[in-house]
Amino acid sequence: MDFSFTPEQERLRQEVRDFLQKEVKEESRADFLYDRPHSPATRELLRKLGERGWLCPTWPKEWGGVGASALENYVIQEELAYAFAPAPFALIGAMVVGPTLLLHGSEEQKNKYLPRIASGEIEFSMGYTEPQAGSDLASLSIKAEDKGDYYLINGQKMFSTKADFADYGWLAVRTDPDNPKKHKGISLLIFDLKNTPGVTIRPIYNMSGYHSCEVFYDDVRIPKENLVGELNQGFYIIGAALLFERAVTVSGFYRPLELLVDYVKNTKRHGRPLSEDPLVRRKLAEIEMKFAVTRVISLRLCWMQQHKMFALNETAMAKLLSTEMIYDLANAGMQVMGPYGELVSDSKYAALQGWFAHIYQESPHYKIAGGTSEIQKQIIATRGLGLPRG
Repeated sequence: MDFSFTPEQERLRQEVRDFLQKEVKEESRADFLYDRPHSPATRELLRKLGERGWLCPTWPKEWGGVGASALENYVIQEELAYAFAPAPFALIGAMVVGPTLLLHGSEEQKNKYLPRIASGEIEFSMGYTEPQAGSDLASLSIKAEDKGDYYLINGQKMFSTKADFADYGWLAVRTDPDNPKKHKGISLLIFDLKNTPGVTIRPIYNMSGYHSCEVFYDDVRIPKENLVGELNQGFYIIGAALLFERAVTVSGFYRPLELLVDYVKNTKRHGRPLSEDPLVRRKLAEIEMKFAVTRVISLRLCWMQQHKMFALNETAMAKLLSTEMIYDLANAGMQVMGPYGELVSDSKYAALQGWFAHIYQESPHYKIAGGTSEIQKQIIATRGLGLPRG
């Protein structure tokens, strides 16, 4: 089996890499790492990426893409992630909303949103989770009452990433509260997040400084033309959107591993390099192995997508492996560096600029966002192995 890329794909990789070395500023890297509101440097970078069709490479040219294959898209995403650029998989509009609109959006919605997503002009925030409805999306209760030419929205959402600075909301609501099959009473709406009255946004911070938001909807009016797809079919549309969200590369976390390897080569403890410690060597070898396996699964997923194959099981594997690997990498870094790894970036004694302190604090988030590790295991067991639901 040959896992290498074609000469054309390698030329594309070098083109993207050269561009990023020139254009990515430290301010943009910090925006990406800490999920901050987009700085002027990041907005300019997104614009330049959009001009090249690299924000949404697989989209048709008419919507701002370049008609790239799944493997070409992987090459672009891999380089963006490695450079800590604001890669499309970190952009809800490019990763989730746009691909879903291509499949289910009206022509008016495509014309209104797709070119602006592909150019980096606008960003979205997702509104799925509620206080009582996380992994069980069918239990959501936020109400959308039919008022003729608009829906009246009342309720609350939790963990709506980017709600405090995104331009539009991507909102799952209950439009048929009387349907005994709860998943058949959900619809999906788009709304102007910045200019719609009745929306209250409060940030929720975790221990790493990363934040999402809780959002309250009090008599919010959303026009009916903002309905995505068919009424009461939102559960199935969201299921497809989550597949887009989970298909990501892990190369952004390979760079910290490289830095950790350099660290153990150049740091002495008890008079000898850390790289000579068999426990350290074994731990880093295990992480390298997990990266290699995860990358192969991701490449297989790309191949399946390119051949229009149903890849729910493989998507769950890729998501599970990548998030568990990030968690293991963070733990390995803290164990190898010891107390110095616990120091944050503003300490002059911090090892590797405090990166691993941040990754360690952030890593539990990856096991929850986009579908918990437990949900992925359930998918693999039932869809992959044919086992009954527990």
